[in-house]
Amino acid sequence: MFRKMVNLVIALSLIIGAGFIGADSAPKVEAAETKLPFKDIEKHWAKDNIISAYNSGLIEGFPDGTFRPNDVVKADQFVAMMLKAFSKTTDGKTEFDEDWIMELADKRPDTAMKLGLLVRNGFDFKPAKSGYWAKPFIDLLYEVDYLPTFDEIFPKNYDVYKKQIKREQASYLLGEWYTQYDNTLDPYYADFVTTHSGLKDFNTFTNTSVKNYRAHVLLAGIMTGYPNENFYPHRFVTRAEALTLVQRLCDKTLRTPYQPDLTGQYYAEVQGNIYLISDKFKYDMYNSMAELAKKHVTNGYISQDGLGFAVLDSKETADKNDFLFRLGDYEKLAPVDLSVGVGASTTRLLMLVYPINKKMPYAASYFDSLLNLFTGNDKGTELKAKIISIEKTVGTKPVEFIFNNRKFSLYAEGEIFTLAMKY
Repeated sequence: MFRKMVNLVIALSLIIGAGFIGADSAPKVEAAETKLPFKDIEKHWAKDNIISAYNSGLIEGFPDGTFRPNDVVKADQFVAMMLKAFSKTTDGKTEFDEDWIMELADKRPDTAMKLGLLVRNGFDFKPAKSGYWAKPFIDLLYEVDYLPTFDEIFPKNYDVYKKQIKREQASYLLGEWYTQYDNTLDPYYADFVTTHSGLKDFNTFTNTSVKNYRAHVLLAGIMTGYPNENFYPHRFVTRAEALTLVQRLCDKTLRTPYQPDLTGQYYAEVQGNIYLISDKFKYDMYNSMAELAKKHVTNGYISQDGLGFAVLDSKETADKNDFLFRLGDYEKLAPVDLSVGVGASTTRLLMLVYPINKKMPYAASYFDSLLNLFTGNDKGTELKAKIISIEKTVGTKPVEFIFNNRKFSLYAEGEIFTLAMKY
């Protein structure tokens, strides 16, 4: 309820108001009409996609009645197409799609607010009236912090955007957008897919940060390989391909997510995302944490993020904290009874975070059960006595100790203690 109210406030506050827009063979978009808007797309694989994009105002053709689907696009044309994919044109006026703004306000309220400010200051999806035509589109990327001005692949240098774009560069722009505004993936899972994609040239990306999102766009189904099991990261992107990619970026129904073979792997599925777990001990501990949470947290609310659990008083508080965290307003976060989880990637670590004042009205029983779990043989009461004795003198520097042949460390930061167990 809290986030819905905030989203409504943000959406109502946005005075949103637009271009030149310009093979991954794609799931075809249903054409809205049979009459072809361009004379050179009749036998093209992206015909239906092109028709749909034309009808929605996403693309325009050339004065001679062609679309030239096989022409290569430049990075600035690709960026303009990306932005316009999240817009709607009504009576000649192009605005950001209100539904997308509402969704963005939930995931990235800071970005939604910045977009509103930029629109009020004049961004309208139109090319610059003088000078470099794509300047308004490119400037927006940095003004909303989509990219840092010093980005390795696309720094704020207009000459970079005037060059033809390759598939590896497209994957970078699409992946950056996907991970910021759509979904985040477990990096360990992404690494696994990078080496188990089945694509013969997936390791031939340029050895820079341009390769950061290759697994993300593949898993999301925004980009795919070719039937001959190649990705072709160094091929240039055509107008038809660019159109197809940005359509998938903004419309989940057009994607065909890659599904790797996870036979023999330890993993958990959390809110639709896969998290790989590096070893059986960590996998068993994670599942035990989940089972103990269900058993012992009877009045509070269990919030899960990745391979960790947090206990709060209610879902409303958890949603509010999540929103404030995304907004960057950390001082207003409501206190958490405790949080516990297993280390990411191959880290051989378990962590338990709890308040210094020991006030855990919804998780006291869960806390004791976790200490039993950490000891390995129900010696939680003894471990509790041990850490209480250490708490009296511990600071930000971890105090390491051995208990029941297991390695522990304890340190304090602010109003919380962190107990870690290495194995």
